[in-house]
Amino acid sequence: MICALPHQTILAIDLGTQSLRVSALDTAGQRLWSWSAPVESKVDGDVFEQFTAQWAGLLENALNEAQRAGIRPDAIAAAGPLAGFVALDAQGQALTPAVMYSDRRPAQDVEKIVKAMAGEASLRPVVSDPLPHWFRLCREQPEVAARTRHFLDATGWLNFFLTGQATLNAFTASRLYTQAHRKRLGADRAPFGDTVSIGQVIGTLLPAQSWRDGFSDVPVIAATFDSKCAYIGSGIHMPGQALDISGTVTSFGVVSAKPIDDHLQRIYSVPLADQWLVRGSTASSGSTLEWVRAQLMHTDIAALTAAAASVAPGARGLSFLPYLAGERAPLWNPHARGALLGLSLDTSQADIMRAVFEGLAFSLSHITSTMADCGVQITDMRLAGGLARNDLLAQIKADVLGVPVVRLSDPELTTLGLAVIASVALKAFPNTASASRCFVTTERRFTPAPDAAVVYADARRRYLAGSAALLPTFDVTSA
Repeated sequence: MICALPHQTILAIDLGTQSLRVSALDTAGQRLWSWSAPVESKVDGDVFEQFTAQWAGLLENALNEAQRAGIRPDAIAAAGPLAGFVALDAQGQALTPAVMYSDRRPAQDVEKIVKAMAGEASLRPVVSDPLPHWFRLCREQPEVAARTRHFLDATGWLNFFLTGQATLNAFTASRLYTQAHRKRLGADRAPFGDTVSIGQVIGTLLPAQSWRDGFSDVPVIAATFDSKCAYIGSGIHMPGQALDISGTVTSFGVVSAKPIDDHLQRIYSVPLADQWLVRGSTASSGSTLEWVRAQLMHTDIAALTAAAASVAPGARGLSFLPYLAGERAPLWNPHARGALLGLSLDTSQADIMRAVFEGLAFSLSHITSTMADCGVQITDMRLAGGLARNDLLAQIKADVLGVPVVRLSDPELTTLGLAVIASVALKAFPNTASASRCFVTTERRFTPAPDAAVVYADARRRYLAGSAALLPTFDVTSA
């Protein structure tokens, strides 16, 4: 492997749903320094919010620590989670909390958009899109909307904190539908910031910050939201190669030589270099395990995994629907709810845990089978995100999907994606493919077990039958 010389240093800022991670990497692919801290959320019914005051405090701490550690970056790149929309006034002060992607309050605003678009758009409007969040603010807090100078997503807020420039990354901007649609909806002047392309220099760091002295004139490079950065950094480039990023949620994509046209709008495709990425995602994966751990089993994840591993594939007939935060692809129903089906008097905690692990894999399989219906087949899959570290779940996914699964050595692909984007912007590499080869290595391969295929085929049928049977009980008005 040939990597760029002389080495340059990238400071990557990865704001996730559960933590803020800041890392320094060089263009030889080495991680020089890292720092992390948990991020708090307010979750109450349909509400899922975080607070920019905490984001700012943590980011200041991280940058001060980087400076004390002697990090002198040649570029900075930042990514936040999907959505995270926050209203800022003319002085850049937050007028609202940051509303995260699992917040269901914009559901009625999605329905308004769906009706106005009358099926014209190729992309299905969803609750994480910019316009539903703007409409909810205008509907619930019109006086705040009137005072709003900038309405930024989490990635835009990070870049605004660093540079004072109000921006919207190009991928999120693509979810603004068309100018004609926005005008029809009365949102053609919504203050989302200037659209920036990946790799574009947004600006340099604001003056008068306690941590700026050591980072003088460092360019801040435009990236995109966290999961999209992960795809860029993963190194997938051949048709059929897939990436599963499982943290709080699961983001999934498969490389395709051409875009897909799913008239049911269950899945969609977006550009990826000179090819296409066929996408789907789930609403809850790591958050499901955390809920089970805290609310049902009252133990740690290692103990839950050991219990699940003690039960044979098929979970003794149990099926678990992991719709604890609604469901995205292919249902796109924020009102979907989780369920445990097939209980009996001899059902054990270990049985339940096995069903939970398998339910996460079947949820992914529901997406991959939908992609197969549209002509997109998976040849192999890479794993990243916090759940990639769980051997049992990785093996279950390999068995359920029937394809080899490879765990990457560094599961923090958002960080690596930021390093790839910034290093190409610095001209350390000619393109993202060559940069990702420097940053990404594999750790372990999981091969499907032949004797599990029949068992999981039957268990998958039960899962899909349970999902279909319960679908009419969900409020599907915004599906």
